[in-house]
Amino acid sequence: MNTKNYAVLGSPISHSKSPLIHNAAYRVLGLDWNYARHEVAKGAVRSFIDALDDSYLGFSLTMPLKEEAVRFADQLDPFAKLTGAVNTLAKTQVAGGATTWTGYNTDVFGIIQAVSQSPAFAGKSVASEIRNALVIGSGATATSAVAAISRLAPDATVWLWARNSKTRAQLQVFAQQLGLKTKICRNLQRRCVRADLVISTLPANALDEVGQKLYDSKRFKPRGVLLDVAYQPWPSQIARAWIQNDQNVISGLEMLIWQAVAQLRIFVNQSPYELLANEVAVVEAMRHDVEVSTS
Repeated sequence: MNTKNYAVLGSPISHSKSPLIHNAAYRVLGLDWNYARHEVAKGAVRSFIDALDDSYLGFSLTMPLKEEAVRFADQLDPFAKLTGAVNTLAKTQVAGGATTWTGYNTDVFGIIQAVSQSPAFAGKSVASEIRNALVIGSGATATSAVAAISRLAPDATVWLWARNSKTRAQLQVFAQQLGLKTKICRNLQRRCVRADLVISTLPANALDEVGQKLYDSKRFKPRGVLLDVAYQPWPSQIARAWIQNDQNVISGLEMLIWQAVAQLRIFVNQSPYELLANEVAVVEAMRHDVEVSTS
């Protein structure tokens, strides 16, 4: 039987750790599969996938392709429908030998897992601990972050900070549709200090200037947990501001690993909810290979 091929698509893509963690999982699961990375520019998802052979059965999508993948997919899972963002495409055979592509959003699951498994919440109720949350950014990942907060802490007040007022307003409407109390953040430093959870969804280095100011400020004393979805370079400038104050920081690698676990469930079991065989060992192998690569 020919090797099944999977890949992560995006631009830029050379930094992606997805091949490392997916291939680590295949090794533990005993699968003769291959997972690679491909540079695909915005607007080129359909032409790229259509040019591939039948051995390609699934893809991870990263910036700037998550919204475009929604239009490519033939059908969407509930989280993809909810957020309007797809980070996973899986091909299945249908009657008559035709194929169909299903789009999934596993970023929501990845954020939920990364936050809920943080040592900061060990033995505690996440919902009761997070009364005020701050989401930085207003793109596809920010939408997933808001959706994740609606599951983690549905009674929390969610503050939104983004430079793009149009997409920020759209994100606020989305949050309100989920039943969340929302407010616009005008003073980022003040809100970072007061938030029980801060999720930065911006690309690597996009928040460096702000992060450096927070790091240099003697008055900056955060009390909550930070999840920075950017993981390279690490620690990010904003993560350094939390670390020097001995506060809990969650690397974007945790989100990456857990969203990949859901992708693997889809590729192996055709469902993001059905556990992998020996899933604990799979996660350990993924985390080990990531840690070795960044040490």
